Amino acid sequence: MEAHFFDLDVLINFDSGVWIVSKLNPKEPIIRISQSEFNLIRKGIYRKFNCVLPFGGQDYYLPENLYNSLKIKCKQKRVDITDLSFSMQEYMNPEVIEKLDFSILDNNFIHLKNSNDDIYIICSKSSKMSYEPVIKKLEEHLFNIGLKPKNYYFISETFYNRNNDDISHKKVRLLLQHLIGFKTEGDKFTDEEITKYSKIQFYEDDISTVKLASTANSVLDFILSNTEDDVKSNIKSDIKENPPCLVVNQVTGNKIQPFFSNVITLKSSNLIKTFESFRFKF
Repeated sequence: MEAHFFDLDVLINFDSGVWIVSKLNPKEPIIRISQSEFNLIRKGIYRKFNCVLPFGGQDYYLPENLYNSLKIKCKQKRVDITDLSFSMQEYMNPEVIEKLDFSILDNNFIHLKNSNDDIYIICSKSSKMSYEPVIKKLEEHLFNIGLKPKNYYFISETFYNRNNDDISHKKVRLLLQHLIGFKTEGDKFTDEEITKYSKIQFYEDDISTVKLASTANSVLDFILSNTEDDVKSNIKSDIKENPPCLVVNQVTGNKIQPFFSNVITLKSSNLIKTFESFRFKF
């Protein structure tokens, strides 16, 4: 039995951005920046420019051009430049999300047209409520080519305090659960059964997640090392007799060659290993 797991970002291209707003009027952006720009600001990449402003009680360093544009905008709008905040309306507010421009990336799933394989969609950036307007439009589009998602996994309920490593691990753990046939609790397998597939095709464009998924056997060994002996023994025996397969499809955005694929056959090691370098966070 085969299944296909898609990260939502490889099915839909969102034009989402982060707002810089006045705390007195958070529903109107003073300036809108891209998510990638926001991530660089959060990481302190622009510290060398020494253009620092307080946002929500914390100092952030901005690129010089953004800093100067913000000063002009605040002056025009008569806004106190020391009383600003970042707003995630385009990620968290369903009414705002519904109005965003987005495109459905047919090239990444058209090969499944009229397929009877199970399809799962992983939503990793916000809450279920935030996604609902877009998911409805996506489902209509999929229905027109004979596809219907079996289920959705919402693995990150908030935008704030998201740890990219943690999200990557959650995705890979989810894939392993369906390949092994047992749910996990924390960093171990339980005896609670879940729909099992002999082969899973995983579609992802985040490089760190692709790399981690390609080391699925190491992740598997780590989880097994924390699993109760009777469950572990059953899983190892099953893997040996019927090794499941994970196909990691790195989505390229290239219409001629949409995926770089890596096939991993699951196997369990009897060696005792340390996994500190993986920084597993379940």
